[in-house]
Amino acid sequence: MILVPADKLLRLGTGIFSAQGLSREKAEFIAETLVEASLTGHDSHGVFYIPRYSERIREGHIDPKAEPKIVKETASTALLDGRWAPGQITALKVVETAVEKAMKNAVSAVGAFNCNHIGRVGYYTNWAAEKGVVAMMFVNVGHPAVTVFNGTGKVFGTNPFSAAVPTGEVRPFLIDYATSVVAEGKITIARSKAEKIPTHWTRDRDGKVTDDPWAIKQGGWLLPFGEYKGYCLQLLNELLGAILTGSRTGLDPKKEPPSTNGVFAIALDPDAFIRLNDFKLQTDEILRQVRRVPPEPGKRVLYPGEPEWETKDRRLSEGIPLPEETWSSILELAEELGLEINLD
Repeated sequence: MILVPADKLLRLGTGIFSAQGLSREKAEFIAETLVEASLTGHDSHGVFYIPRYSERIREGHIDPKAEPKIVKETASTALLDGRWAPGQITALKVVETAVEKAMKNAVSAVGAFNCNHIGRVGYYTNWAAEKGVVAMMFVNVGHPAVTVFNGTGKVFGTNPFSAAVPTGEVRPFLIDYATSVVAEGKITIARSKAEKIPTHWTRDRDGKVTDDPWAIKQGGWLLPFGEYKGYCLQLLNELLGAILTGSRTGLDPKKEPPSTNGVFAIALDPDAFIRLNDFKLQTDEILRQVRRVPPEPGKRVLYPGEPEWETKDRRLSEGIPLPEETWSSILELAEELGLEINLD
């Protein structure tokens, strides 16, 4: 593993995406979302996607010039056609629209189709929470990799869910996770490190327990987390993220473009219920009380979001750990694009 400072990765990512046709502003934003994912410990959605997105731009799956467009709208709802722009650009437009409408109408719902991979979903719900708005995001992944409860074979995508709540003085409350046991990207990371994986993550093509990170590439599949509870949320994300927005489902035989997302966001303004400041104060107090609960021996009591903020603090100080393969692929890509690489 190699430790790379976040600012260097941000500059490299911005340069790489700019060289492939994105405006400087968009390139920097996409690089920022990937670096932020790596900083918060979500390496599966972090900077290792820089080469992946670059490949998808070359193959024509991501249109660096496209702009998402609202195609259907009411005072409190909107449906966007992502037009195969970079997924982060579409997702930001979704959450911006949802927050704007919630602030005017108390509650809003916004969806998007024709959307590329949006990266770490928690980035967007946390963005809304920082604006003082409660946000939830239901996302389907059109590329099947996960079975259903008691099932076999690849049926749905990893279908992540995220929710964030505004806070006052304490760090934000943030839920962000795949409805599979782990994000598929974590298995990719394990392959790049030549590591085994826990046996409760996947099954091989014969449905047998395995610790081989290559099994999913050879006919195996991921498992839903929490058995039937995770499966229920997995299916809900499919219905809202895909069906409600008109996006590709995991069961759709069409496989191109890769890693599509259907995105459905709900936002609400706390001022429509109690005053925002009161909501923040009471939320802070609840989270502080949770932290004061006596832990089991050798364990800690945390609230959702804290592991990410602690990891971010550490990695800002120490650097982001990257497998040599990932770091090399980023440097090679930068060289191919003729970028000056300053590693000082």
